[in-house]
Amino acid sequence: MMSGGSLDRPWTYYLVRGETASGALIDLRPGDLTDGLYGRTWSLVAAAVNNEAFKLRNPHPQNASILASHPALELRRGIRVPELLRAWGHLHNSRLSASSPLRVNAVRIDVYRWESGRFEAYDTFLETWRQEL
Repeated sequence: MMSGGSLDRPWTYYLVRGETASGALIDLRPGDLTDGLYGRTWSLVAAAVNNEAFKLRNPHPQNASILASHPALELRRGIRVPELLRAWGHLHNSRLSASSPLRVNAVRIDVYRWESGRFEAYDTFLETWRQEL
């Protein structure tokens, strides 16, 4: 989960969860999966959700190919989020035995918004991306 902001401005945050074969939801910690810095991991999520990689002057060739097939203004929000979720799910599962009940069949990012000003109103649900593995 991403930490909150100041009381002066709204804040969007994300929860990454895995769905096990039994249907249980477990929290996944992307920073632990990637051994990345906490803040950088959540910046990656926000960048993927907001299609920031497509706004670069010289996009990666794979992104350039996507842009060539979809005009920039018509790209759906989070077009590459499924790939990110798939990668995190496979990383999570690769660290577990084949019989572990913590293995996940799907990974999702739940997006929430805190409108600021009140600490009790921090959990306005916005959207979910879900990816089967």
